[in-house]
Amino acid sequence: MARRFKANTRLVVVNHASNVIGTVQPVAEIGARCRKRGVALVIDASQTAGKVPIDVEKMHIDVVAFTGHKSLFARPASVGSACATASTSVTREPAAPACVRWSPTTSRSSLPSRVRHGEPARGRGLHAGVNWLLDRDPRTIHQHEMALITALRDGLRAIDGVTLYCQDDLSGHIGVLIFNVAGFEAADVGTLLDVDYEIACRTGLHCAPLLHKQLGTEAIHGAVRLSVGPFNTMAHIETAIGPCARLRGRGGPHRQPRARSQFAGMGTVIVLVRAAFIAEPPTIDGHRALYIGIICLDRNPAHKKFGHSALIQYNS
Repeated sequence: MARRFKANTRLVVVNHASNVIGTVQPVAEIGARCRKRGVALVIDASQTAGKVPIDVEKMHIDVVAFTGHKSLFARPASVGSACATASTSVTREPAAPACVRWSPTTSRSSLPSRVRHGEPARGRGLHAGVNWLLDRDPRTIHQHEMALITALRDGLRAIDGVTLYCQDDLSGHIGVLIFNVAGFEAADVGTLLDVDYEIACRTGLHCAPLLHKQLGTEAIHGAVRLSVGPFNTMAHIETAIGPCARLRGRGGPHRQPRARSQFAGMGTVIVLVRAAFIAEPPTIDGHRALYIGIICLDRNPAHKKFGHSALIQYNS
């Protein structure tokens, strides 16, 4: 890391834990190097706030950014916050007026009004989530999640044809892992797990295409991600492992990667066009539009789990 610093380096931004492979970065070591050079350190704690200890002073952190709807259990979702030290200057103006009095002709110079967004109800939701978490001890929850993800890792690793990524040592991890099943693309595995077995997962590049490129999974459109939380049990882990073993027997050689549409991996797509307009046709940028309804069927015609609708513009 020392080689990365340059004479004009003023800020280092670190993802505290990866949302793809679950690796926790050595923030304390990074912070010490930044402090020695007089460089500010910002960490994105979206994956770790509420489960991995963060000591701003000992780790030499200047700003901690986090989201409330993950390990802090804030509801409703869409709570995002940043905690800055007293010595850190924050001059950002809001993108739009929020829940405080604001005039476009004046500048708000005091915190938190200068950077405040959102609604008071969301702040109360975050407060309730944090209180729930503190009543149960975040360290205990993290230990529970790591016991589950270790069992999941071991079960998947025992399946011939299942490939795991960066999961050999889980000592510096959170409860997230990714995998692929030979003979399937990630999106197909995710669809089968969801529709046939009602197992929630996330597939694709997980907003981290460069990481998937480094892992070599970009060419097959990413991987399947499973994560655990405080409400999961060992029975849920066993439920997830079994279908992956059964899927292995249904696969074949990987198909050549193909361009993926929004609905790729969902099986047969049936498009239903509503030809009859209502009295006042909808418009997009002054053009008339029509509605389409999309029903996606997987390999079992009895399943109609996916339903989508869209507004498609056409020139009249």
